[in-house]
Amino acid sequence: MSSGTSDKVQGKLKEAGGVLLDDEKMKKEGQAQQVVGDIKETIDEAGKAASDLVEKAADLIKGK
Repeated sequence: MSSGTSDKVQGKLKEAGGVLLDDEKMKKEGQAQQVVGDIKETIDEAGKAASDLVEKAADLIKGK
């Protein structure tokens, strides 16, 4: 499980706990943690896409 996915799951659980306990602060913290997870996943995907692009460029330069 990626760090982003882990943050999203933990955030969802925290948000649910906040709803159950009627704790607005905990609910908002959970929502924020889910956003952090989304950002981490996006950064990871962008890094993978950049790596793929570099590999393709290298292959083109090598004539593959």
